[in-house]
Amino acid sequence: MENTAADFLEERRLTALYAYDVLDTEPEKAFDDIAKIAARICGTPIAVVNLIGDRLQFFKAEVGLGVRSSPFDSSFCAKAILENDFLMVPDATKDTRFECNPLVTGEPHLRFYAGALLKTDDDLAIGTVCVLGYEPMVLDELQRALSGFSHDR
Repeated sequence: MENTAADFLEERRLTALYAYDVLDTEPEKAFDDIAKIAARICGTPIAVVNLIGDRLQFFKAEVGLGVRSSPFDSSFCAKAILENDFLMVPDATKDTRFECNPLVTGEPHLRFYAGALLKTDDDLAIGTVCVLGYEPMVLDELQRALSGFSHDR
């Protein structure tokens, strides 16, 4: 089987992520603060700083979840890293990428997601800072600018 350009890019992305040596590490105040600030600015009950490995999603920091990881197959952030910089899903029940997601159709019944990519200096997406909620919503321009979810970064 021949490797594709996408396979090569994923290999580079994972190599860059693993070079940071932050997967499955203890919480750190700086990352915890980022999650708390994002949740506060965006008015959401959940915020996460996560890293997307090979078929795993590790939460370096989180607010409102109480867990350090979640299943990769139902990860909103695994879809977000396929975007250029930012993904906002105002109502997951009306988005074909997420309408059948078990986190939407069942507990915890997520509706809103917004995530900004964490990128290396080489522009490789290794994770996201994201906010989630139980009600449909849209971030306003001020929330996007203050939280770093603006396209003008």
